[in-house]
Amino acid sequence: MGSLIKTNTALLSVSVLLLRIALGGILFLAGAGKALGWFGGVGMEATLDGFSQMNMGPPLAYLSTYAEFIGGFLIVIGLFTRPAALALTINMLVATIVSLPQGFMMGASYPFSLFMVSLAVLISGPMSISADALLFGKSPAVE
Repeated sequence: MGSLIKTNTALLSVSVLLLRIALGGILFLAGAGKALGWFGGVGMEATLDGFSQMNMGPPLAYLSTYAEFIGGFLIVIGLFTRPAALALTINMLVATIVSLPQGFMMGASYPFSLFMVSLAVLISGPMSISADALLFGKSPAVE
């Protein structure tokens, strides 16, 4: 019974890796679709039109799209994890706020979930299974 409530610090890096793969994978695919039309996406021209309909100009469209595209990739491999997670946390907070008029369950719940996972990765950092750990040294031990 104790093993069910006791934290296994050896598995924390694996847990964060799974969060990074899910978050980064989802946002990389979304960003690639918005930027390049990959994976069934609409491409940058339609993305610009969509942002324009929300009264958001091209700078925000490019910033959001490439935060997802590049930031998502960086999160998956665990490179520059905290700066990428910060960009994605801000991006998903804005997406949540923009989606709120549609209702929480019908619009804001999905970006809110991504916001919360981005925030968790921002707080935790990449942990030891990451490019950051390989290039810059292992993350500090968790007590």
